[in-house]
Amino acid sequence: MSQTQALKWLNSFRKTAGTALALSIGLNLCAGILLIVQAGALAWSVHQVVFEGLGLGRVMPALWLILALVLARAMLVWYGSSLAGQAAARTKEKIRRQLLEHLSRADPSGLTSHSTGQLVHLSTDGVEEVDGYFSGYLPQMALAAMLPPAILVFILPLDWISGLILLFTAPFIPFFMILIGRRAQKLNQQQWQKITRLTHRFLDAIQGLTTLKIFNAGKREARVVDEISKEYGKSTLSVLRVAFLSALILEFMATVSIAVVAVIIGFRLLWGEIDFMAGFFILILAPEFYLPLRNLGSRFHSRVSAIAAAENMMQLMSLPRRRDNTGTTIPSFSRTRIRFENVSFGYAQDQEAVHNLDFITPAPGLTCLTGPSGSGKTTVLRLVLGLVTPRQGQIYVNDANLSHLNNEAWLRHAAYLPQKPHLLGLSVLENIRLGNENASAQEVYLAAQKAGIHQEILALPHGYATVLGEDGQDLSGGQRQRVALARAFVRPCPLVLADEPGAGLDRKNRNIIHAALLEMAEERTVIICTHDQDVLPGADLVVQLKDMPPGQDMVQRP
Repeated sequence: MSQTQALKWLNSFRKTAGTALALSIGLNLCAGILLIVQAGALAWSVHQVVFEGLGLGRVMPALWLILALVLARAMLVWYGSSLAGQAAARTKEKIRRQLLEHLSRADPSGLTSHSTGQLVHLSTDGVEEVDGYFSGYLPQMALAAMLPPAILVFILPLDWISGLILLFTAPFIPFFMILIGRRAQKLNQQQWQKITRLTHRFLDAIQGLTTLKIFNAGKREARVVDEISKEYGKSTLSVLRVAFLSALILEFMATVSIAVVAVIIGFRLLWGEIDFMAGFFILILAPEFYLPLRNLGSRFHSRVSAIAAAENMMQLMSLPRRRDNTGTTIPSFSRTRIRFENVSFGYAQDQEAVHNLDFITPAPGLTCLTGPSGSGKTTVLRLVLGLVTPRQGQIYVNDANLSHLNNEAWLRHAAYLPQKPHLLGLSVLENIRLGNENASAQEVYLAAQKAGIHQEILALPHGYATVLGEDGQDLSGGQRQRVALARAFVRPCPLVLADEPGAGLDRKNRNIIHAALLEMAEERTVIICTHDQDVLPGADLVVQLKDMPPGQDMVQRP
């Protein structure tokens, strides 16, 4: 993604910032106009006291006006900043919601190239990088475009020479800001890549801590993380170096320009070419003329960081979505017979994971998909769920074409038991209820009994109310699998898909799970992927998938 596209994408959220951002800009502009009035009142007061000999009492109304203007400006700036913060918060909320919605609908095969650490970093810190762009850079950019011309309107009639100096020196500040910003953009993108790499590596190290300990590789991994951390530190210092250099140049340009104006006004006062009140008024406003431009330069880094984050978010949001058919056909099946007719599918253009597959599942009944690793067993389950679309052939549910069904409604007809089920950091009861949020406690207990896990749950410290650790780390592999199986039992659906449900488990746990699936197959259509030959004799249909070149058909047998 190019920087231009990223910037265009960021600016597309201006409508979300909406009234709050516009009002923030307006309030800050009003504060700037009040500053001009304040400078005029101050210049008049000093002139009256020093050159006209008026007493303090005569200028007291002007001093009270100055105090009121200072307070009013402070309130306007504070409220404007608050509104800008609200606009940024709404924008971040919308971006994060869009990002999470896209992730939830993305094709799972596309997410395999992105690590968990990268996704977490992008959806948290990445979105936060946008804050400075909307709360700081955009309001300041608008102020820099409007306030200096407004100040020039007051200065030029009083002294055209000072006005021209300000007019011709002002463009140097954004020029150097853009020139240095290009270098900062490259450094910021490198910094982003390094922090993403560090996040990914550190999360991997934490998740694999047990493995690292077993292989005595903890110190080696710590050194790697330390090296990446130092690289990130160097990258951060490089970005800061450019940022400080940019600030130095901008401050230098503004200071020199103000000094030139001050020197010229000083000489012209000596020569009698300008009166004191006008000269003093211009000297007060000269720093304020450059201040919006200097502040814009200091916030330019926020723009650079936001664009770098936007580029990465756009890459993630460009991932293909899973098939999300929103057709008018809303399925309502009490039984599901799945029929594959000459179905082929591949993740790459030149490869096919499934080729010319034909079978019809019994309903109810148990269908076993078996074959070597890489032969397409999991792909078949994804095809049934509608997560991917066949390149060739058709899939039917009873007599309805799967491609014509509303995908969201279709998924309510299915339960899925993955090879490595994920358990949330909730109670055991809530984890099982993920299959059916309306299930009563008694229905959950019955599902757990069918899955052969009820007594073991009761033995936990708080029974079904026991809150599990991350990914169910308090449970053994077999227990996690059976909790997930109970989740499938409690779900009121006619179709159950299981991917290697007994993989990595001992014979006792495998037998419990296989027996539960056989019981489930008496009332539902159950499709399982398996290498276990012990489960095949109980199957109503066995589909043998082979890792073969295109042109040959899959083999099936009853």
